[in-house]
Amino acid sequence: MNRGQGWFVVLPDSAQAASAAGILGAQAGLEVESHRSGRPWLVGQWSQDELTVTAAGSGRVALIGDHPPLAPHRAESLRRIRSADELERIAAGIPGCFHLVSSLGGRVRVRGTASGMRRIYYARAGGVTVGCDRADVLAQAVGGTLDEDALLLRLLEPAVPHPFGGRPLWREVSAVPEGHCLELDPEGGRRVARWWYPPEPCVSLEEGAPKFAEALAEAVAVRTAAGTVVSADLSGGLDSTPVCFLAARGPAKLVMFTQAGIDAGHEDALWARRAAAHLPDAEHLEMEPGRMPAFYTGLLTAGQGFDEPALGGRIRGTHTALARMMAAKGSRLHLTGEGGDQVVQALDSYVHDTLRTHPRAGLRHLRALSAECRWSPGAAIRAAADRRSYRRWLTDAAAGMGPMRLSDRTPAFMGWDMPPTLPPWITAEARERLRHLIRHESGAVIPLAPTRGRHMALAQIISSTRMCRQIARFTAHAGLPFHYPFLDDKVIEACLAVRLHERTTPFVFKPLTVTAMRGTVPDELLARRSKSEFSREIHSGLASRRPELGELLADSHMARLGLVDSGVLRRAALVLYPPQLSVSYLEMTLAVETWLRAHTTSAVKGGQFRC
Repeated sequence: MNRGQGWFVVLPDSAQAASAAGILGAQAGLEVESHRSGRPWLVGQWSQDELTVTAAGSGRVALIGDHPPLAPHRAESLRRIRSADELERIAAGIPGCFHLVSSLGGRVRVRGTASGMRRIYYARAGGVTVGCDRADVLAQAVGGTLDEDALLLRLLEPAVPHPFGGRPLWREVSAVPEGHCLELDPEGGRRVARWWYPPEPCVSLEEGAPKFAEALAEAVAVRTAAGTVVSADLSGGLDSTPVCFLAARGPAKLVMFTQAGIDAGHEDALWARRAAAHLPDAEHLEMEPGRMPAFYTGLLTAGQGFDEPALGGRIRGTHTALARMMAAKGSRLHLTGEGGDQVVQALDSYVHDTLRTHPRAGLRHLRALSAECRWSPGAAIRAAADRRSYRRWLTDAAAGMGPMRLSDRTPAFMGWDMPPTLPPWITAEARERLRHLIRHESGAVIPLAPTRGRHMALAQIISSTRMCRQIARFTAHAGLPFHYPFLDDKVIEACLAVRLHERTTPFVFKPLTVTAMRGTVPDELLARRSKSEFSREIHSGLASRRPELGELLADSHMARLGLVDSGVLRRAALVLYPPQLSVSYLEMTLAVETWLRAHTTSAVKGGQFRC
């Protein structure tokens, strides 16, 4: 089995768990790790280099995922532990991206990552609660039924607000929130508890940059330490370029990949060549436009293998081809700078925090942002003075939810989160049901952090991991898993510790990255201020997939559920897309439709939403 393709289930240390193991282990050829008692503890499919199991006090500990071999002093420390809190103190020093599972004194504890890149779900099976790293595996085992409310929430753009985005698509399956762990007792019960708290953003840029540089270097080194060949994206930007320079330090041969853009103003290839000139021992492959599968290739099957709808469907064909190409060159994993935008800087709401912690700096930043984004003085002042709680902001946001136009010049991102909006093809009934759902549940909502700038910074990271998890999954199936060093917890912690207005500023592009990478990346490359995009490829890819779009939307699962007006959606997708409407609305709709196509059979048979 290729690394990253598998799954695992965690079982309590009890006699009743045997029946759960039987339900979940119906497939042949599953791996099993046992508790000290001899009962099954971990059941699933994984490659041996993903799993480290060691004795710990009177029990056992497992690391599953990307991590270095346990150093002798850490292994010795684990053998002496007596509690899960001691385990967390030891694990805090281990770089990488992994699940941590323990069986100590009859109690089982499992958690993913604070970022959400690795998640945990749970359900009742065989009379006990079990945990799993994949929602769809649990749903299949327990006969899960579609949660239509969770599906409806996925249609929100540009992001699903906390805590609704992590809700599983099956009623019988629950999710452990990011930063929390699942504890299983021998009687078959469970408890969800917090294990991670974000750091206070109180460190200066000068003090925080070396820590960020060290954390990112460790994250890349975890992936290159085994040698052989690794590949990496190289766009020439300030995310992929540092990853490539750090990877070139390691023992693995580096193969770098650059995709040239159709647009004459696309600068990635130019900057990538400049970067590659400084890495003569690495191989650089530059792909001309048209040489890779177009965006939306394989549209009809884009939802297969995903445990939730994700925007990665647009690039599934392209990334699958890249994974196979790099695997053929001997690469054992592919590094990407995805997540860098979300980790090293924050969105506009950081100014709201800064006005209260550093008023003079906050005013300078607000003036500069207002000029750059062309906000009216009144709109900027109202946004800066807004004192609504997260619950109130969320309730107010749910009252509107009309589509956001590209020409919108309001400070929309000065709120607690990206404002939830819906495209014009969503039915009035579905829109009203969604308003009711958010209003009904907002009373119990607690923000990710006490201030809106810090909350939004965390929300953006968590949102990005939802797509990256799915991409890592399907590229692993193609033979080469994609890895995201920026989304490792230690990297995220190092960035979040830096003062918001020093790592995010309208005056300097990505100051934290520039400061941290001096001496590692040449200054001429750190001077880049542009960021190319692939909008022409998106629109040409959609145009080339018109027959598949027509087939997909001719008998829409979402229309049968009453979520969308099929006529409005078909006209937008096939005839005339609404002007000033971001294509991400259509992409998210297609993600939900293709996910339903892949995962539902009898679940959708003419059902209608009722308010």
